[in-house]
Amino acid sequence: MNHVKYFLIMYRMRALHCCLMAAATWLVLSQALMAHPGTDVAIVDLTALINSSPESAELRLRRASCYLEHQRWPEAAADIDHAATLSPDHADLALARAEYFLARDEPLAAINALTSHLISHPADPAARILRARARARNGDSLEAQIDFQLALRHLTEPKPELWLEANALIPEPAAALADLETGLTRLGPVPALEERSLKLELQLGRIESALQRLTRLAAQAERPETYHHRRGDILFQANRGPEARIAYAEALAAIDRLPDWLRRSERTQQLIAQLTPLATSQL
Repeated sequence: MNHVKYFLIMYRMRALHCCLMAAATWLVLSQALMAHPGTDVAIVDLTALINSSPESAELRLRRASCYLEHQRWPEAAADIDHAATLSPDHADLALARAEYFLARDEPLAAINALTSHLISHPADPAARILRARARARNGDSLEAQIDFQLALRHLTEPKPELWLEANALIPEPAAALADLETGLTRLGPVPALEERSLKLELQLGRIESALQRLTRLAAQAERPETYHHRRGDILFQANRGPEARIAYAEALAAIDRLPDWLRRSERTQQLIAQLTPLATSQL
C-alpha cells in the first residue's frame, strides 16, 4: 500500500469518527430535550454537552430553563448571562431573561426585556405571548389582550389553550363570546371553546343560542346523550317542560343505540336511572 492510499484511508476513517461523534452528541441532546425540562437528568445531560461544547449559547439557555424549573435562580441567571456573552444577538436571549423574571415574579422586568426585543422583532409570537402574560400579571389586562391578539394573528395554528388564555382577559361577556366565535371559525369545533361559548350564552341569557349549540354538538358527537341531557336541563329551567321531556327522551334513545357493554356500564346505568323519570313525568 503506497503512502497516498494510506493517507486517504486514514483521512476517511477520521472523518467517519467525527461524524459518529457528532451524531452521538446530537442524540444525547435530543434525549435531554425530550426529557421533562425540570428533571435533574436533563440538567446532568445538558451539563455534559456544555462541557463538550462550551461555546454553545443554545445549550446554556436550555440548561437555564431547567434551572428555572427547580427555582435555582443563581445558576439560571449565570447561564443566561454566559449565553449573552457567547451570542449577544441570540434570538431566544430576551425570552430567556423574561422567563427568568416571570419565574421570580418580576413581571415589569420581564416586560422591559421583551419590549426591547419586540422593537426589532415585532412579529415574534413567542415574545408577544410572554409579554402578554407578564402584562396580565402586572395588572395591564388591556395591553395583555393586544399582545395576545397580535401573537394569535402571527401564529399559523394557534393552540386552543392559548386562545382560551387570551379570551379570559376579555371582561365583557358579549365581546368574549364574539372572540370565541372567531376562534371556532379559525380552529374548528374545539370542545373547550364550545364549552366556554355555551357558558357565556347562558350567562347572557341567550337560551336559544345555547340550545342550538347543544343540538349541533349532539349531532357531531359520538356520545350525544350528554348534550341532550344538558338541553333538557336548560329547557326545564326555562319552564319549557314538554320540550325538556323530549330532550331527555332523545338522551335515552342515544343511550339505547350504544353497544351492550357500554350501555350496561355502571355510569350509563346511573344516567338511565336519572333520565327515565324525567322523560316520562309531567314536567
